[in-house]
Amino acid sequence: MRSRLTALAPVLVACTAAACGDDGGSATELEGIYQLASWTHNPDSCDGEGPDAPEATFYSHFFVKLESFLGEEFITTVFCSDLDECRATAAEDDTIHIGNYAFDGGSDGEGWTGRSLILQIDETCSGSVFEATLTGDPGASVRIDQETKTVSDVPLASDGCDEEAAYDQAAPLPCEELTVVMGTFAEGI
Repeated sequence: MRSRLTALAPVLVACTAAACGDDGGSATELEGIYQLASWTHNPDSCDGEGPDAPEATFYSHFFVKLESFLGEEFITTVFCSDLDECRATAAEDDTIHIGNYAFDGGSDGEGWTGRSLILQIDETCSGSVFEATLTGDPGASVRIDQETKTVSDVPLASDGCDEEAAYDQAAPLPCEELTVVMGTFAEGI
């Protein structure tokens, strides 16, 4: 029996012009630096926000930025210990920022969505699927809601766990844990 942990960063999926709301400019008006207002985690349900998450003590700001990698666009959120760190990091245009959350579909009006997973491989795969949504009011605030769902008996693929099967299995399942991050607009990038 073999066992290993497979941790995947937020999945970067193609973002078409229609899906990203390409109007010849930025795909989102939510880009900017935000002061962290709250970061909560409810490990027991998704009926409401939980207590402050440990991350809330490490970070004071984060930025939301449109990134492009090999022609694929996504929105990322990168957390910083202070405003100056966020300013400097966000200004690095020759760097692809992979933050805590990545969003590859949606729009400012409907919300941006992204998903990721952490699976353990045994005879089959099991673990957590994370589905995150970014919403906000441009120039005012943003909110990230991340739901966690548990999957099991996910089949193996030739190169590890069948990720699409894990996402398909998670889609109809109820949310088990809820993380909510809220930020207040501080300044543009």
